[in-house]
Amino acid sequence: MIAALIRHAEIGKGKNVLVLFLLLASYFGMLVSGALGLLWAFTATLVLSYATDFYLHRAEPDLIRFLGKLKWGLSIRVLTRELGVLVLLRDTVGDDRDIFTVVFLGFAAVHSLRLLYTFLCMFIKRRRALPVRVRNLDLSALNMPEPPPPIAFKSYERKLLHLDSAVIAGAIASRATHVIGFSVLGGALAVTVAVLGMVILLPTIRQCRRVPSHERTFRILNKQVAKYRPEVVLYFTYAAGARDSAYQVNMWLDTLSRLGRRPLIVLREVTTLRFLAYTSLPVVCLPKADDLSLLELPEVRVILYPANAGKNVHMLRVAEAKHVFIGHGDSDKLASSNRVSKVYDEIWTAGQGGEERYQRLRGTIPGSALVPVGRPQLSAVESVSARPGGRMTTVLYAPTWEGWTADPFHTSLILMGEKLIRMLLNQQEPVRILYKPHPLTGKRSAEATRVHRRIVALLDADNAKRDRTKEGRSSRASQADGDKKLAGLESRMARLKAWTVVGVYGLWHKDRSVLARPPKETWEELQTQWHETFWAAGGGERHQVVTGQLPSLYSCFNEADMLISDISSVVSDFVASEKPYAVSNPSDSDPELFKQLNPAASAAYILGPACEELAVCVDAARSGGRDRLAGHREHLKRYLLGDGDSMVRFNDAVNQLFARGIAEFPAGDTAEPILANPFTQGAAAVPDQLLENTAPMPQLGWIGQQLGPQESMEQYF
Repeated sequence: MIAALIRHAEIGKGKNVLVLFLLLASYFGMLVSGALGLLWAFTATLVLSYATDFYLHRAEPDLIRFLGKLKWGLSIRVLTRELGVLVLLRDTVGDDRDIFTVVFLGFAAVHSLRLLYTFLCMFIKRRRALPVRVRNLDLSALNMPEPPPPIAFKSYERKLLHLDSAVIAGAIASRATHVIGFSVLGGALAVTVAVLGMVILLPTIRQCRRVPSHERTFRILNKQVAKYRPEVVLYFTYAAGARDSAYQVNMWLDTLSRLGRRPLIVLREVTTLRFLAYTSLPVVCLPKADDLSLLELPEVRVILYPANAGKNVHMLRVAEAKHVFIGHGDSDKLASSNRVSKVYDEIWTAGQGGEERYQRLRGTIPGSALVPVGRPQLSAVESVSARPGGRMTTVLYAPTWEGWTADPFHTSLILMGEKLIRMLLNQQEPVRILYKPHPLTGKRSAEATRVHRRIVALLDADNAKRDRTKEGRSSRASQADGDKKLAGLESRMARLKAWTVVGVYGLWHKDRSVLARPPKETWEELQTQWHETFWAAGGGERHQVVTGQLPSLYSCFNEADMLISDISSVVSDFVASEKPYAVSNPSDSDPELFKQLNPAASAAYILGPACEELAVCVDAARSGGRDRLAGHREHLKRYLLGDGDSMVRFNDAVNQLFARGIAEFPAGDTAEPILANPFTQGAAAVPDQLLENTAPMPQLGWIGQQLGPQESMEQYF
């Protein structure tokens, strides 16, 4: 039963199980040793509980979430620790009886001060909580109060919960020495620290009494936006899994920066803003729909949508603009030809393949609304070329996630992912594996998470085995040196990214030092250096597990000799390289029928659930792009992605649609009703001819039932 619970909790790593066991054992040991009056045993288990708690919060977020589900969060653990101390002191007699009283009063004082401290911190957070977050827009005119010093405010919840540590230490010292002074000292120290922390908060509390009003905030925001005069908006919302879905907007940032018109990025989730990649473009994040309606966009005539999401309707209300679904990839998935797309003025596809997908909707989407624009992002993908001599064959495995439905064949990861990796590792001639799972992997399936972890363990084990060879030891040293260089580059990239958020909330003191001088490097230069360092550090032989924003997907394309993936936009994008690729067929359907249903796989090697065709795939990877399907891939590339420069085609499409929008609504013009509303303006405002041809309004529903014979409906509108 315990084993099943651990598997269900997704903490199957041996290290995690050990930490969980030590944590539970420490608290159980505290209560037992306290009840038996075993001071030194209690002290040992107390120290163990602090050590495991500290490790948990630094390195094991999965275990923290699991303990929360068990209702064994940090607050409960702190109270249990205090209960153990009181149990230890319960048998004190005579003069020592006062130790129990002092410790009990110390805990009571700590909890009272903790409540007051939390209230003050929440007051500061609420008063400093702007309805908008921005990047690359100067909102310093808001004069927001500076945040309190980090020592008194940052992560205050955890700090407050450990405020009783001084009381506990004093209690144990008093129990060991029978000197009540230690308990008094511990309680006094805890109270002093809490009071000192609140004193540090007071200047900020005083400043927070004069925060800008909601109206003033948007007046200043709209003034800054008006200076920029945006013409195009990229609107993105993805409430479910916003952190892992940021890639859907990140893939468009470079394309937008190269547009011939001024783009503005509008986000709805703060989490997405946090994980948004670097951009020099202005970004506005408005979590509330009411606040979005206050954002003034008088010159915007084109709005782009990378995802179909429910909250898109909040931006679709803008009648003066043309609304375009651009998606976040080109694939044969059903989501790439969704009936919901009918709400947009146009749907921009990569090529002819994308247009033909919408034919399955049988006229629901008119052909005039489908515009092929290519994939501008793919300019970073290098075309196939001869493999350098002595370079280890590299296979990129990039499975998609489980999807929104219960389709068991949506991803290859669960049914054949582990088998595929084992077979690649057992090749007679070694290959290097780049494993890049979809960012949403495991969101719907616990089994997908388990398989993912087993694959990572397999690759780590094989890397360790390779490190034991002479070449491996050299590669490992190169990896260690590369990691240091990568850390330095990431620090410089973080400094550059920090410059995009100046003037919003105020910054921690340590962040101000970062902003003392403007960075001289560009983001493109730093990214190029990072990728060169990352791939060189691996020595061309170590397997890599890629789960972060870097290295980028297209950099992985350039490093790989072959792709193995599922039906997804990754396949269509990889076709741009004209390198060999394989598509999984976990349902084991007829390969020819599979290709007909999924045109992006028509030039692929098809892998069934038994992976019997894998040897052929590896041979194709070693061919340097000269395998039997090379000609098919060349034709498929034109079919899926079109001809010509995609950036030019995308920019032309924006300009043409913008011109249509301006023609219908000149700059500054707004959509207004043509006729007055008879219920608010009176019947005299409506032409007589219209009244003569208008039938009486039927009395329907609740309103009709409430009207009397002499009443009109005017009062209800």
